[in-house]
Amino acid sequence: MKRLASLPHLPAFEAAARNSSFRIAADELFITTGAVSRHIRSLEEQLGTQLFYRAHKSVRLTEAGEAFSRIATRLLNELAAAEKTLCANAPSGRLTVQCLPTFAMHWLMPRLSGLNEIHPDLTVDVTTSIGPVNFDAPFDIAIRRDPAHFSGLRSTPFLKESSLLVCSENYLRSRPLVSPDRLEGHVKIQIRAREDLWKTWHQQFPQGGDDDSQTITLDHTFAAIQAAEDGLGLVVIPHLFCVRHLESGRLISPFNDQRINTGEYYLLWRDRNDEAVQKFLHWLRSFGEYPLNKA
Repeated sequence: MKRLASLPHLPAFEAAARNSSFRIAADELFITTGAVSRHIRSLEEQLGTQLFYRAHKSVRLTEAGEAFSRIATRLLNELAAAEKTLCANAPSGRLTVQCLPTFAMHWLMPRLSGLNEIHPDLTVDVTTSIGPVNFDAPFDIAIRRDPAHFSGLRSTPFLKESSLLVCSENYLRSRPLVSPDRLEGHVKIQIRAREDLWKTWHQQFPQGGDDDSQTITLDHTFAAIQAAEDGLGLVVIPHLFCVRHLESGRLISPFNDQRINTGEYYLLWRDRNDEAVQKFLHWLRSFGEYPLNKA
């Protein structure tokens, strides 16, 4: 391959020719005006041709410089476009995962250190939102429970959700419970976004008589967990969100971990399906109840 004498000097020449100024070219390239001048002088010497007419405070291209600048601009533009294409198609080890705030806080984040040990090349950025998947925000993978929230995305189930009745030890001591279907007279903590939890509990354990229990309604799951810890009442909560609370004794399950099925979580993705995405999906599915090879 022949050595290209102009290559080291081409950016400085092209910028100077396009701007008709060594100073503006220097500012654009973050070098000194003297450096631009030296690049041009070296290029002229190696080509044996004058490229610029120099005046006291201005420069303009010679006829040879005009012809050469058109070629230089075209080549640098083509090279910039090729680099952009390569960068866009290159595999990336950074993923953006969009999920529900409580899921991120109580399930995903505590497990990410394990992902780092297995795949140190992956970097996961976690964003949170409630309701339907936010298509206006950038994401590679989303996690949702309600199929109505992820229309238009490829999906696969990966984690079954089971829920149980929990409360604080102090609450249970002050108001003993008899059985899962005898909750009259107790305070029920209701989660506004998950009204299905108490409904499913009562379907599984129908109440024997009139339900004269009180109800406290809160917006978020984490607020309901805190209210139960503070002894305000009973709450039906997904087990995956309260594992550490049960292990530490901050919450207890009065009925020996009697659980009900309250749905499943889905992995969702759209266009990107490279090696990084597959690694993350495979890692997530290792925690679930579905075969790892299910697409």
